[in-house]
Amino acid sequence: SSTSSTHFKMSCEACGWMAAFASCLAFGSFGVPIKSKRAKSVDVDPLVFQSYKTIMVFVTSWLVLLGGVEFSFTPWGIVSGLFWVPGGVGTVYAVKTAGLAIGIGTGSCFIVLTSFIWGIFIFKEHVHSHVGAVFSVLC
Repeated sequence: SSTSSTHFKMSCEACGWMAAFASCLAFGSFGVPIKSKRAKSVDVDPLVFQSYKTIMVFVTSWLVLLGGVEFSFTPWGIVSGLFWVPGGVGTVYAVKTAGLAIGIGTGSCFIVLTSFIWGIFIFKEHVHSHVGAVFSVLC
């Protein structure tokens, strides 16, 4: 029925918002260990920190299979990784040299702008409010 499909669509949208919120907390906090006294004392290379992040993503990504998600492979995952790894190394270097607030804060602003451009202009994604979307990017 259309009522149940509307409810399902709204609940999936709510799940998306919750995932986005959790993502904000995680991405906003992942640089904390980089600034720790112990990491500073041994001067861990940004590529090493990125390797730790990559290993954790690889290990934890298998957990979705326990939730009933079917395994699938796409070469686009490799392409995504080719962007993600250098971006992660740059972010770790930014946090080490400019600080957590500047490195993550500035980087996040540009990530939003870049993702907005890809989503709206390249993939022609639908937004609920063009005015709200433009306002969000400008703020």
